[in-house]
Amino acid sequence: MSSSGIPASQTLLSVDSKESMPAGGRKPSFVWHLIRLLGSLKLALLLLATIAVACAVATFMESRFDATVAKAWIYKSPWFVAWLGVLCINLFAATLTRWPWRKRHAGFIMTHYGIILLLAGAVTGSKLGFEGNVTLRTDGGPQRRVVTDRSTLQVESPADGSLYLLPFDARLVRPTPSHPRILGIPGTPLEMVIDDSSDQLGRKPVLRFAEGPAAGNGAIIRMFSKALEQSLKIAVGSGEGAPANQDFFGLARISFADSLPPQGKNRQGESRPWIELAPGKNDGLLYQSGRSSNIVSSGHLGPGESLPLGWADWTLTLEETGKRCVPGSVWQPSEEEGAKGIPGFHAYLRSSDQIHGGGNRGPALWIPSGEIASLMLGNEVVRVGYGLELRTLPFSVALADFQVPRDEGTENPSDFRAFVLFRDPGTERERRSEIRMNHPASWPGGVIAAVTGFNYKFSQAEWNPRDLGETTLQVLYDPGWLPKWVGSLAICLGIATMFYLRPRS
Repeated sequence: MSSSGIPASQTLLSVDSKESMPAGGRKPSFVWHLIRLLGSLKLALLLLATIAVACAVATFMESRFDATVAKAWIYKSPWFVAWLGVLCINLFAATLTRWPWRKRHAGFIMTHYGIILLLAGAVTGSKLGFEGNVTLRTDGGPQRRVVTDRSTLQVESPADGSLYLLPFDARLVRPTPSHPRILGIPGTPLEMVIDDSSDQLGRKPVLRFAEGPAAGNGAIIRMFSKALEQSLKIAVGSGEGAPANQDFFGLARISFADSLPPQGKNRQGESRPWIELAPGKNDGLLYQSGRSSNIVSSGHLGPGESLPLGWADWTLTLEETGKRCVPGSVWQPSEEEGAKGIPGFHAYLRSSDQIHGGGNRGPALWIPSGEIASLMLGNEVVRVGYGLELRTLPFSVALADFQVPRDEGTENPSDFRAFVLFRDPGTERERRSEIRMNHPASWPGGVIAAVTGFNYKFSQAEWNPRDLGETTLQVLYDPGWLPKWVGSLAICLGIATMFYLRPRS
């Protein structure tokens, strides 16, 4: 129980009807009624209950999917931030209902304002701060860009050649043909329509029609091993620029030409198995295989037919043949269950006139993360890049040296030491710092930067055992650090004042 007879659990957010009246016993005004409404305990309970349910859902989403999904749909979503803002208004209005304040209100006020500061610092750090990684090399130059965990879409407008960044994550926004995501191309009447997404994009070999010296015959073959549970499609061709030989994991050689080499061809020095292919009748292939200069087998392979190669249990199956084509590849979702790939989305261009029943639509492409693709519509070309967001630092960082001390008598690492050089290009100020495990370095450093939170902290994240000239550092920037810590301290002091330092009646 509190000193006023109100249960302690209600002391933080309760409204005393006597203290809710304006000073002097005047009739409450509209403003005062609004303050009482915004600072009411019922509103506070509704807000806290909603936030508790949202946090429970976010915890489930984080365990079911990952933290990125939980952040995007709950913690960093506009509605959740707005809900926290309403809670701050409720807390602030609750303190006004105690006006005029007295000594016994000190703990109540400190606690409420501490919560407001804590929430404000959390939102500030979430919106303005970031966490990322930067990979440095001793033989590389200074770096000023950090890779974050946020995905973005980079679009080059054909109107002025400018680059525009749009927040988009194919893992979170799941567009469908019936509910596509439509993005306007700045400065043009064009629109990019995103109608599908996938987490398992991989390269699929194709035969593209071509003219001129680059065109030739081509084929798509599939290599399969049941023991290794591995299937691999390969596009081969005889046109200009197509490789004459394909290396098969260093185990064998695959060749494709317009005609098979004569049987008497000298293949001395060829120690690996090989197979040579050429166009045959009825969309089939002629083949001959062997080792060194000896031909072991030869014949004709029809579409869909398989050929045991004698390379362990590998078999070759003819998938497709073509004329006047060149071998290439396109990104497509993997058809194999459990296959590993990279995320991406399916998109095409259309003109704004198409909304009204006219206009044109360009060819659609799958655009994977980390790649730059060109979407076309007539003579218009829009270059689109999709991948993790790059943050530019106001300074540069370079790796001067990287050392891995070992435990005495073993090869086990005892520590990781990165010696980095920070440099401010504006003032030309430089500083050499050492980064060790659990001992990060910061820039610009100093008491003021550390206290205010306007400080970039670098910690050891990864290292390459095969190349000690390379290391990856984690970069953390949190401008909301100060209000979060001040708010936390105010909450502790406020609770201690209410329950342990309150004046005696």
